Amino acid sequence: MRIGILYGGESSERAVSLKSGNCIAGAVESLGHEAIKIDPRHIDITLQGFFNLDKVFIALHGGMGESGHIQALLDLLKIPYTGSGLLASSISLNKLKTKEIWRSNGLLTADWIKVNKHIPTDTIKATLEDLSYPVVVKPLNQGCSIGVSKASSPEELYSALIDAFEYDDDILVEQFITGREYTCAILDEKALPVVQIKSDTFFDWDVKFGDQSATYHCPSDLTDEQEQQMREAALTAYKTLGCRGWGRVDTFLDDSGRIWLIEMNTVPGMTTRSVFPMAAKEAGISFEDTIATLLDSATFDDVK
Repeated sequence: MRIGILYGGESSERAVSLKSGNCIAGAVESLGHEAIKIDPRHIDITLQGFFNLDKVFIALHGGMGESGHIQALLDLLKIPYTGSGLLASSISLNKLKTKEIWRSNGLLTADWIKVNKHIPTDTIKATLEDLSYPVVVKPLNQGCSIGVSKASSPEELYSALIDAFEYDDDILVEQFITGREYTCAILDEKALPVVQIKSDTFFDWDVKFGDQSATYHCPSDLTDEQEQQMREAALTAYKTLGCRGWGRVDTFLDDSGRIWLIEMNTVPGMTTRSVFPMAAKEAGISFEDTIATLLDSATFDDVK
């Protein structure tokens, strides 16, 4: 088959997407298919690249790759693609909508307050004056922990807001959950082994991709019962948002043993350092077999 690999793009996650796309292209070729890499910096070039493709593997992190825009275009062109469709993609990229749906379905997620860049500063301060610290500041529509920081005082909070507003007009200020951090990958509607994330400092972009001081452990330190509970919680979170094909759910396990849902990723990283391939490998699934499974599941929503 002729497989288009969508990677790169213009989002703040471009660098990671390029690495993911190159790894995926290598696997596609090892499976005997032709890999056509498409970097959609210009939509006219991208549309030309879609001609005569059998399927598209979406490796665009954030931006149009997870917002539903590319999914809608491929639906109209009737080209099968990997991962979630338009609606689930757009909802999952929006942290507020994700949390609202999770909470409305009785799933645990941290309390939050939304603030907008264009609201007067005094109004923002009044809205946030009753917070209990620490809190986590997050741009509403970014991934890879870009623009995310932890604040333990009003001074740190306002500094974090200024940084976050560089990436988005809408920001979530979340209650910090004390506990251990995990992530659970979903492949072909099944939860893979849980990966534990360890970091001596707050798990931000620099810890992930800068000095890369975070470590990832699979199998994790969970008991068999906790592992099963975490997988079930992740799969429920994934299905509640209407996701399909694959995804990754970030979670916390607090000191009382409760599982808190943090974020949904509909196009997980697939670099040599990414946790999704790590979890698949622990389940006995090679990188090439993971890609083959995703290509088999590729589909589109028929727009009539």
